[in-house]
Amino acid sequence: MLLRQEVDEKNKNISGGNKMVSFLGTLPSIESVSSALPAVVLDYMTESQLTETYHMIQKAAKYGHGFGFQEFSSEDDFRNEISGSRCFAVTCKEEGTLLASLILAQSKFYRGSDQVVDPYIIVKYSDRCKGLGEFCMRQAIKLSVSFGYIAMYIDTFANNVAILRIIDKIGGFQQVGCLPVGGCLPCGKFVPSIIFYRNLLIGEENNNT
Repeated sequence: MLLRQEVDEKNKNISGGNKMVSFLGTLPSIESVSSALPAVVLDYMTESQLTETYHMIQKAAKYGHGFGFQEFSSEDDFRNEISGSRCFAVTCKEEGTLLASLILAQSKFYRGSDQVVDPYIIVKYSDRCKGLGEFCMRQAIKLSVSFGYIAMYIDTFANNVAILRIIDKIGGFQQVGCLPVGGCLPCGKFVPSIIFYRNLLIGEENNNT
């Protein structure tokens, strides 16, 4: 995984002004999300933030919000699942607390090298409905393009109304499939997964045509 510690170590070992990736010098960056969150910090995730992200996912899964009840049996299972991913944190500028997490994982729908991305987005329960989900999705697209990914798949539960609205609002995604049994909710009911695709090699204006 690419976390803040690994980024600092790699950049330390590169001589001159050339960083690992051109935009790494812009992180951490201060961003505006909405009137409710005028200033947040986007940066690479730390180890402790990755652990906190796991607990946020488990809480969401407990209530059937975007993650399956049996999706990750332990933190080790979660870390193995996202091995090789690029992990980012959105924190409160004033307090430094974690508000949302964004993980760029290699897509399981692509049989090949690390060229197609599947983003994980999780917003802290107490900070939902403030625009963080849309902010993270837009950042996922921007960062994925910067890393050179050629395409993005999004696999989301059919009952995840929030992410479906975000995908529709941003535009540029095509629904390419549906898995009748995508995951299991805490009540024991199975929920379908909807698969979306986005071409990252063409410009924003062409994705929306």
